[in-house]
Amino acid sequence: MFIIDEIHYQPPKEPDFNVMGGGGLYAALGARLFRPPPASSKVGWVVHQGHDFPPRIEERIDSWNTNCQLIKTPDRPTTRAYNKYEPNGYRSFHYLNEKIRINENTLTTEQLTSKTYHLLCSSSRAIDLVKGIKARRKTMAESLQPDDSVARALEEEPLFVWEPMPDLCKPAEYPSFMDALQYINVFSPNLDEFGSLLGIDFNFEEPSSRTLLHRKLRHLIEYDAGDQRFAVVVRLGQHGCCMAQAGRVTHLPAYHEQSDSNRVVDPTGGGNTFLGGFCAGYLQSPSVSWDYRFEEALLYGTVAASFAIEQVGVPILTHSAAGEELWNGVSVETRLIEYKERVGIDNHALKP
Repeated sequence: MFIIDEIHYQPPKEPDFNVMGGGGLYAALGARLFRPPPASSKVGWVVHQGHDFPPRIEERIDSWNTNCQLIKTPDRPTTRAYNKYEPNGYRSFHYLNEKIRINENTLTTEQLTSKTYHLLCSSSRAIDLVKGIKARRKTMAESLQPDDSVARALEEEPLFVWEPMPDLCKPAEYPSFMDALQYINVFSPNLDEFGSLLGIDFNFEEPSSRTLLHRKLRHLIEYDAGDQRFAVVVRLGQHGCCMAQAGRVTHLPAYHEQSDSNRVVDPTGGGNTFLGGFCAGYLQSPSVSWDYRFEEALLYGTVAASFAIEQVGVPILTHSAAGEELWNGVSVETRLIEYKERVGIDNHALKP
């Protein structure tokens, strides 16, 4: 979903208006960072464009050269939301008008051939969306010749990455969450959401709490052992991310370390951008095993999130004298290489 935000801070800082936002936007950003043109056209997303849509935002979207489906809704305003940072750092949020949901019928023919999908929704909607997307893909494939390239693409199982709605992460919802895990490939709450779902107050800085987190992650992996291509990725904010898959747990630090934490301006959208980058990273090495692809995806997700949190809204896209894309004045590829060197990559394995 695409949202136009207004963000209010504690005095004396002035509020920001007409800020690009929404989980769909940031997930698209995460994938787009690693897909300069012409590959950028493979990044698909949807924006409902109300009668009040700012021209400068449309220009910014166009500059990314993505497969963005702009759906004009002249009879209503663009979906907008109010955000406020409280004195304790908590960010309150509510919609200022009715939101427009996206489902499988919203997707264009080209978007239906996608290799990955990012879902931000309830457990029941996640199930419905996976079923709906697969059904439309099957119907489309049956209408084509078997040797058609689109038909072959539709035969491949896409990767479904599910990010739960924060307010639904509570113990009473646990059974429905377990049902949804049978339909998706990657389940990714943040640490607070995962703790709320389990009724546990995790503190990642405490060794005993980290041990408990790892144990709970392994339990979920065992629960969904029927599908090998499954992982649980818990996003840890300043502590990075933690992933359980194939009987092991991997932890990676955040890109911005404590020494350069001043570069973190606004964490909004960092998690969504992480998952967009995760999807891009998963597709980067299609010829290797799925477990390595998930570990590679963590690297891409971490680097993607680092760009999202360096400013209010989205990073600025420019170009070097040689024509290379720069986001916030930095080469994404250079940052990825630097981060890989920092965490240590050897023979397609992450060092512990």
